[in-house]
Amino acid sequence: MNSPRSPMQTREKKTPESREGGWGIVVVIASYSINVLVLSLLRCGGVLYQSWMDEFETGAKEIAAIQSILSAMTCFCGLAGAVLCKRFGCRFSGILGGVLWFLGLFCSYWVQNIFQLYVTIAIAGVGVGISYTFGLVSVAMHFKKRYKTANAVAFSGSGIGIMAAPPIVQLLLDNYGWRGTLFIISAIMANGIACGALYRPRRNVQRSPKELQLNSEDHEQESRIDEVRPESPTNATDASGNEPVIFQTSTVAMRSCNDDPDEICYISVDQSSKREYASFKDARKQNQAGSLLRRFCSELSIRVLMKNYRFLLVCLVSVEFAPSYLSFALFVIPRAQSIDVAPSSAAFLVSILGIGTLLGQLGNGLMLSCRTSAEHVLAICVALSGVSLLVLNVDGYVYLAIASFLQGFASGAFFAIASVLILRYVGLEGFAVGTGWHQISIGVGQLLGPIVAGT
Repeated sequence: MNSPRSPMQTREKKTPESREGGWGIVVVIASYSINVLVLSLLRCGGVLYQSWMDEFETGAKEIAAIQSILSAMTCFCGLAGAVLCKRFGCRFSGILGGVLWFLGLFCSYWVQNIFQLYVTIAIAGVGVGISYTFGLVSVAMHFKKRYKTANAVAFSGSGIGIMAAPPIVQLLLDNYGWRGTLFIISAIMANGIACGALYRPRRNVQRSPKELQLNSEDHEQESRIDEVRPESPTNATDASGNEPVIFQTSTVAMRSCNDDPDEICYISVDQSSKREYASFKDARKQNQAGSLLRRFCSELSIRVLMKNYRFLLVCLVSVEFAPSYLSFALFVIPRAQSIDVAPSSAAFLVSILGIGTLLGQLGNGLMLSCRTSAEHVLAICVALSGVSLLVLNVDGYVYLAIASFLQGFASGAFFAIASVLILRYVGLEGFAVGTGWHQISIGVGQLLGPIVAGT
């Protein structure tokens, strides 16, 4: 005869997890498509650079601000996208981001001055930031063991976008002008709405009848334990049985405050005979303010920055890396044209940048498997980015092509590995908001980079 289990014994409960794959593959394809669209938009500014300068008759600094606003809004709104994913789900945030970036580009067709273009590009940047965060978080929600592979495949879309966008944008620019180009691009970017609609929550595996029966038994035993649990005593002995341990109790009474019958106070009296008087109105205001502050900190995961110094270091490194990453793609075409390179050949340099990005994103897993820590690989990527900027100052199309490839390879591997490190440092629960804070750190560098480079 089996002996009954002790009421204090607990059984380990395992939460069922769905199998990786299935609809998760569709989510990876959607995230891949989002990266293709996002990076093709962010990296086509160099092709439109000269057309905008001729249209608005402004200098390099004002035109570079267009790219800075687009990239900075993309990064700064990543945190808003993370909060939307956390509160309303990935599908809602993905669709909302697609609508915003479509409207921003669509309205750019009718702008009359550069300041109006700043506004429409900012709207598009908000949508891009929300959609980009959706693409990163949705993959992490569906994969755990194979996350590195799924993340590499999803990130490879950015390399394809950078590689394919410049020739297409140059072709549209030659035939329809920059206004018609943005009009057509807005229709292409509307596909981001469909990519957001493809997401659906991860489903759990159905439990067997035996598991359901065992869990119901555990629930019944926990209920019986709660029913027979005695109230906390006012005193008890400690582990050695020598001195009593006194548990503080309190009583609460009510009276009028300051002889005002309309305002009621509560009186808290403990065993030390100390009395504390407080107004219910004041206590309610304090509780509301404290609740709002705690809720705000919880939504934005302030503790991630306060307690996790490794995550903070990743954000600081991204601030350093971002200026060169964005400025290179914006100014490599004007740099090539300054040494009498044909416009079509100059635009191909951005395609070479995309090829390097694609190889860096797909090859980051190989670098991590060579007994090299992810942190060291991140440092190598920053060093390669600096070398590419030095090579860019040498005249000659071959040197510009080498610099473009190095910069693309470094940026592709950098952001893919940074995503893996963020998931490792903050976990899946804080990954959405952690990605948002990381995007803000990138936005700080991207906001200043092109403006400083254009001066």
